[in-house]
Amino acid sequence: MLIRRGLVLGRTAQLAARSRLASSLSVDVNAQGIAMLRLDVPGEKQNTLSDDVVGEFSAAMDQIESDPAIRAAVLISAKPGSFVAGANIKTIEALGASTKEKVAEAAGAGQAVMDRISGMQGKKPWVAAIDGPCLGGGLELALTCAHRVATTSSKTGLGLPEVMLGLLPGFGGTQRLPKLVGMAAALDMMLTGKTIKAARAKKMGLVDLAVDPYALERTAVAVALEAADGKRKPFKRKRSWMDWALEKTPPGRNLMFGQAAKTVAKQAKGKYPAPPAILECARTGLEGGHAAGSKAERDNFGTLALTAESAALRGLFFGSTACKKNPFGEPKLKVETLAVLGAGLMGAGIAEVSAAKQMRVLLKDRDLKGLSRGQAQIGKNLGAKLKKKRLTQFAHDLTLSHVTGLTDETASWTRHFGQADLVIEAVFEEMSVKHKVVKEMEAVLPPHAIIASNTSTLPIGEIAAAAKRPENVVGMHYFSPVDKMPLLEVITHDKTSKEVASAAVDVGIRQGKTVIAVKDVPGFYVNRCLGPFLVEALALLQQGVSPEAINKALTSFGFPVGGVTLADEVGIDVTRHVVSNLMGEQPKFLGVRMEGADLSMLDAFVEKGLLGKKSSKGFFDYSDPKAKSRSVTPEAAELIKKFADPNKSAKDLPPNQLAERMVLRFVCEAIHCLDAGVIRTARDGDIGACFGIGFPPFLGGPFMYVDRIGAAEVVSKLEALQAEHGDQFAPPALLREHAAKGSKFHS
Repeated sequence: MLIRRGLVLGRTAQLAARSRLASSLSVDVNAQGIAMLRLDVPGEKQNTLSDDVVGEFSAAMDQIESDPAIRAAVLISAKPGSFVAGANIKTIEALGASTKEKVAEAAGAGQAVMDRISGMQGKKPWVAAIDGPCLGGGLELALTCAHRVATTSSKTGLGLPEVMLGLLPGFGGTQRLPKLVGMAAALDMMLTGKTIKAARAKKMGLVDLAVDPYALERTAVAVALEAADGKRKPFKRKRSWMDWALEKTPPGRNLMFGQAAKTVAKQAKGKYPAPPAILECARTGLEGGHAAGSKAERDNFGTLALTAESAALRGLFFGSTACKKNPFGEPKLKVETLAVLGAGLMGAGIAEVSAAKQMRVLLKDRDLKGLSRGQAQIGKNLGAKLKKKRLTQFAHDLTLSHVTGLTDETASWTRHFGQADLVIEAVFEEMSVKHKVVKEMEAVLPPHAIIASNTSTLPIGEIAAAAKRPENVVGMHYFSPVDKMPLLEVITHDKTSKEVASAAVDVGIRQGKTVIAVKDVPGFYVNRCLGPFLVEALALLQQGVSPEAINKALTSFGFPVGGVTLADEVGIDVTRHVVSNLMGEQPKFLGVRMEGADLSMLDAFVEKGLLGKKSSKGFFDYSDPKAKSRSVTPEAAELIKKFADPNKSAKDLPPNQLAERMVLRFVCEAIHCLDAGVIRTARDGDIGACFGIGFPPFLGGPFMYVDRIGAAEVVSKLEALQAEHGDQFAPPALLREHAAKGSKFHS
């Protein structure tokens, strides 16, 4: 016998000691009979549920059930700021090579463990003590507990994001969540994958208490004691009459699920199979009970795990995870003070995402008017997040406090910049202006400071040519709007030092961006691929296809916006600038790969002031911001007619062929970029395309798209288009190699 904290443990001590030798889960029993289950998956920053970890829960349950001294349990993470981030995606990836029956069987094994934990709650209640991410399988685990206590930490969030991987909650989440928070709220969480903060979770009944992180363990223990003594009962929501009508009557269920199905069909457009499967599982459980719903859940999980859509989305997940690792290694210089030149849309956005991560930001513009506009943009964005409770008042005020506004008239601006570790210029896209900025900055910055350009197309090496310390110059290409677009391209020229590149990537990662390292070529990666894509959109316009038809073809293909609308949103003047920077002779420029349309059409649009959304007129009319649909402006219609190609007509092509022509030109340029070393890997290319311009995620990006339909098939399509339209469709040599070998870009 062992005496510990006044408790005679006997067999319990032996089991606990053995459990502590296990890889992830330890069990200790305190003097009050509360078993403390501490989860700590070794070698991982976040706890995840693998087969081994789930197996350890079975052993822990054996101990808790068999020991009469244990009255209740607290499940808590030994990793600060990390509860359980979900199931181990690598385990799911390994199951992808199995049959759907074997995948369903694996999900069923997980369900059985969750059901067993749930079944213990009437006798020995569990309390989930949540600090940090509680996602996917982590939330499903927490849902089996009688009570949940979550911290108010900014890192804490609860959600079921499986839909974002083309999957559904497979450990009982589609069954338990609706019972706890109601079907409407549960469907909202499961169909969007949104993450809920502790305060909101408390309000909706998802957690019992929201507490300060320092109070988590003692509060969870107190709740467990109250539950063991029968003084605290599990939360039971009170149904309103509307909830009762929607969930308990056939007409109500038909209405609720019918409306949800219509919304899913409109948003998913038949491209994502997971949302309809989630609806099926939730409805089956509501109408047929937990056993029937669980069977539907594991069967659908088995089917979804083997779909091409889920494989593509999982590929993007692995790619984005890989992008969180710095390819240049840990930086020797940790950027603490970041300066931003230019308080326009881009500059203010860069300042906002930096200040939100507690970097000190110096935001400078020429005059007070420009600075005030940028500060107002930051305040408006933060205010909207505060109103939606996505931000606390403290976080709102703290972020604003990190931004110091400066102008040319501020006497001390040079002293402030003398403390900067990195300055990001977001000034006018003109090389002479960039050179002036570089010289001005080198005169006031400390010798170690980095100068980064947010240029979208200008060569970084040419910008650095004006510098005394060219090794300190790098490109950091953000995408608009910066506070919403996740991608950052870090561009190194041939003299950029590794330390500078490392520091730039580190800043991007700390800002919450998905960072890809890109070679210094015109257009870099995303805009380089976008050039031929937009040229083909112009070619189709000139061949008689309406702007509306081009847009519809691309949105039906899976893009968030059509190609013509994209040009309007980017700005037709900017589009012209991007296109002109890509024209010229190879190898520096794209040569024949930019042919196919009369590009002087863009000059004509700019001359008439048709700049797109920012001027209220472009291809479409934006003068009424509340309009539900956009009409082609008369001026645009006239110019399209003027530049029509009398020798070709594409207006009778079906939408899939219209989209394919544009997409294949993007794909070809992406492959050229990989072959030329513009991007490091095919995975980086997929991430850049999906996160930069919204290449359909369910296709996984241009390289996974080729893998999906086969390189030989893509070559065949390109050769047919080349014969009909010209060498702008010539298949890249690297693509031909893959076609000949029958190999893929992704192993």
